[in-house]
Amino acid sequence: MSDRSGPATIRDVARRAGVSTATVSRVLAGIGNPKVETSGAVLAAVEALDYRPSAVARSLRMRRTNTFGLIVTDIQNPFFPELVQAADDAARKVGYSILLGSAAFDEHRAVHYLDLMADRRVDGMIVASSQVAEESWRWLSESPVPVVVVNAEPANVPITVITSDNRAGLRTAAEHLIGLGHRRMAYVRGLEGITADQPRVEGFRAACRDAGIPDADLIELRGDAQFAGGERAVSELLSSGGDVTAIACHNDITAIGALRALRAARIRVPADISVVGCDDIAAASWVVPALTTIAQQKADMGRMAVERLLAMLDAREGGIVPETIRVPMVLQVRESTGPARLGGIGS
Repeated sequence: MSDRSGPATIRDVARRAGVSTATVSRVLAGIGNPKVETSGAVLAAVEALDYRPSAVARSLRMRRTNTFGLIVTDIQNPFFPELVQAADDAARKVGYSILLGSAAFDEHRAVHYLDLMADRRVDGMIVASSQVAEESWRWLSESPVPVVVVNAEPANVPITVITSDNRAGLRTAAEHLIGLGHRRMAYVRGLEGITADQPRVEGFRAACRDAGIPDADLIELRGDAQFAGGERAVSELLSSGGDVTAIACHNDITAIGALRALRAARIRVPADISVVGCDDIAAASWVVPALTTIAQQKADMGRMAVERLLAMLDAREGGIVPETIRVPMVLQVRESTGPARLGGIGS
């Protein structure tokens, strides 16, 4: 017997059996065809630890619970509420409920919620994240229930991913600025580890190269996908004397931080410099000047995630091939972009 204080958890069973928590869930739910030795190890661990799944889980073992789990890694980011609302609306229309967990960029917390939702026997899970760590990808690839990942670039695992066409979206941003006459530009990247960061900057650079703008002429800055990171990056650009007529940003939060830095330096937007964001969060149309941005179809992605889970459940016996769905991004022109000034900043 274990000397732990308190009842055994599914994680305790997995650790003792030397398998993943997803494997424990599959064995106890009777899903799939695990090896005889794997099932034996799990059942032996259950007995040794006196593990007792909830009565609700036992009674629903082979039936649908009409619930989906939804884990968001950054609930404070205004990008995610619209996606969550759309997923909840789509689920409610077909008689499902959403159980929401906030991982707060904590990998242990994310896996805790994955374990918890598997233990509660949700029918499927949605993970809405801009970055998914290796441990979570591994758990999701072995999940006992259907899984859809939203907003992250796909990894080399057999999981359905719904994300925006990040490369094409930021290419559109660059083409918009180039069409306004901008050739001296800066790009504020996101935090390292955010999966959309690399394809976005690649798309922006590709459009510049196609327009004959050398890579060396594009100033690249590192932000953190937060307000403060955008403000800091642009403040450093101004302090270094960077002479640009336009700034493109990894997301709208970064762009709003950039607007703050420009306003503090008494640089007019868009008269002196143009600014483009990405995401089209609600605040983008309320800041002054209203932000030109590349809109992600957040509500569509939330709705599509629920639809894919339902399709997976309906096709459970025959299986369904994991796929990557890239949703087009749309240029939303507002007040923060305009024709390039010949003299650059402040002329």
